[in-house]
Order: sequence, then C-alpha cells, then structure tokens
Amino acid sequence: MAITIYDQPQLIAPAGNPLMFTFSSNQTAQVNFSFIVEVYVNSVLHSTHQVFRQFNTLSKFDCSGIVQSTLINMPITTSIEYDATASMVTYAIIVYEKYGATPIIQNSQTSSTLKAFNGALEYRDWVNWDYTEYDPNLTQSALFLTYFPRSKRALCGMDENFYLGYFEQTGSAGVTLACELYDIQGNVIASDFSIPLTSTDFNILNVGPQVIIANSTITQVDFDDCYKYFVSVDVAGISSTETFWIYMDLECKRYDTYRLHWLNKFGSFDSFTFSLVSTQAATLQSYGYQRDTGEWNNTSYVYDVNVGQMINFAKTKTETLTLNSDWINQDVQQWLVKSLYDSPVVYLEVENGTAFEQVKVTNSNYQLKTRRRDGLIQETVNIDRSFTYRSQLN
Repeated sequence: MAITIYDQPQLIAPAGNPLMFTFSSNQTAQVNFSFIVEVYVNSVLHSTHQVFRQFNTLSKFDCSGIVQSTLINMPITTSIEYDATASMVTYAIIVYEKYGATPIIQNSQTSSTLKAFNGALEYRDWVNWDYTEYDPNLTQSALFLTYFPRSKRALCGMDENFYLGYFEQTGSAGVTLACELYDIQGNVIASDFSIPLTSTDFNILNVGPQVIIANSTITQVDFDDCYKYFVSVDVAGISSTETFWIYMDLECKRYDTYRLHWLNKFGSFDSFTFSLVSTQAATLQSYGYQRDTGEWNNTSYVYDVNVGQMINFAKTKTETLTLNSDWINQDVQQWLVKSLYDSPVVYLEVENGTAFEQVKVTNSNYQLKTRRRDGLIQETVNIDRSFTYRSQLN
C-alpha cells in the first residue's frame, strides 16, 4: 500500500496558473478506490476533495483555484521597500488512498510545502517559468520582476515613483540596494552601495529619485545633475540582481502629465508616464420625475413659469481621463499594452507622487504596433476615476 507523488509545482509559482500535482497508488485495483486530497493553506486545512483514477494508476489535482482565492493584493507605497511576503501563501497537499467494500482511508503521502504569489503568466511564459531566475541568492544577475524591455529607456521624473520586485527565498543577511548616478557625459556624480534592505521572500522596491534621496547618502543636488542612474540588489556581497538603468525624465512638458502604476503579471508593479495632451471629462446621470402642471396657492391653483414640470432630484457623476503617451518605441508600446491592459489593479499617481488613486482602465482591446506598419507610435488609454460624485437632493 503506497502513494507516490510525482509532479508538483516549483517552490515559488504564480497562483493564476495551474498548481498541478500528479500522484499514483499501487492499490487502484481495489474495490471502490479513490484518492482523498486534503489542501492546506498557511498550514491550515482549507478543504478536502475526492479524486478518482484518471490514467492507469495516476491522477492529478490543481490547487490554483483554491490558493488564488486566499491571496491578497499588496498596497502600493512610497516607502523604499514593501515586504510582499504577506501577499504570498504557503500550501501543501496530503493524498490518501480510500477503498474497500465499505471505503475507508488507508495510507497517505504529503507533498512539499510550497509558496504561491499573486501572479498570472501568459502560457508561453508559464511553461518556461523558473523562479530562481528572479532570486539573487540562486542566480547571479537575477532579473527584476518586470517584462519592461531592457534595451529601452525606463523613464522616471524627479518626483515620480518607480517599482522593482524580486524574490529572496533563502533569506540571507546583509541585503543592500546599490545606486549610482551619472551625468549626460557618463561621469559618476554620486553613489551609495549600502542602502539597507529587509531580507524577505518577496520584496518590492520603490527606487524613485525622492525615495532614494530620503534613504541614502545621495542628495537632491546630486539628482539635479543626473541623466541616468542604476539600481541593483546585493546579497551579502556574494551575488546580486541585474543592473537596472533608469533615465531621468526632465524634459519640459507642454501638458499635464499622468503616471500610472499597475499590478503586473509577476505580482509586482510596473509604471509609465503619459505626457502628451490628455482629456478630462465626466459622465453624468440624472434621476428625476415629472410633476403636475401648476400648484396650489392658498385657495387658488396657479401656473408659474419658475416651477418646472421635469424635476431633477439627484445626479451622479463619474469622471474620466483619456491619456496619451508620448511617441514611443514599438517594444515599449507592446510591453505597455500587454502589461497595463491585462492588469486588474491600476493606480494613478497624484499629489506630486505622494499619494495614489485607484482607477479603472476601460480599453477593451489593443493592437501590438510596429514602426514599419504604424510609423510614429502612440498609445491612448481610457480611464474611469474610481470616486463617484452624488449631488445633494432636490
């Protein structure tokens, strides 16, 4: 009598994709045979499921629906780091044999305890998923959790926020953030290679200029001359992430700019600023009734032109924004639409980067543009503001 677990998800995996276990028993020929699967989330029994043999002595069970329903979104922050481990869960299964004329539970096998984060990868990316590529403890020059095209310029204004996430599964001590500023001639302006960070399984950094200034030896004067800067995460002086370059967006703007941040497919945040002319508008809805013509005035029934028949008793208003990007490279446009339009959580940066408003992107389709076909490339994003105004009653 034995249960064997063959396949299980990686140690860290996105909950929006299948979290598949496969297993078998050498007792499947027994009368009334079935598998009983207990699912544990954060070490607590979540649910119990009966699974029947599917192929020879094998069966399978996907935990993704269960695990995904227990996850939370991390709030966006202006702090230099956010411990996103709270947005992950641990999970495991115990598989039992059950059989007999009166079926009873027999032997069992327990899976490894695994971790899931609030991510959802497209199919090709999921089948090639390897969490170690995003953990500097396990891979030298580990990638940050974003699909932004590394060959293009990632822009950030002086008062804007910029987010990068990474895993650090082994939790080594001495994790630091390195930052170095360069002028337009390529000369080093200033650097700080020992900005302390928390050692945690999943960390999201805010590496906007004002956040760097507030948490390092780098000053506003240094950033005033900055053309570009890089950031990287160092683990105990042994290994580090990739060197991620950020270019200062210091061009004079003819129009008001709008910066969006959104939950990307990795459960971290991506960011982009829309700097060409944008439109603010509103949709209003009226609630009313039609009253009788005229009204009583003592013993007389009078008709007065200042008393209407069509009466509004309340109105509601939803504000909208139409945002237009500057002219952008085709790789940036394709990253932008595939990342932003697929995201369920989008924030608008307000109050000079010190606060955020959750908004709703209403674009229902997109086109991956190419310069050969489309020439100069722009992207227009339609947004509903999240706060509805309701007027006073009439």
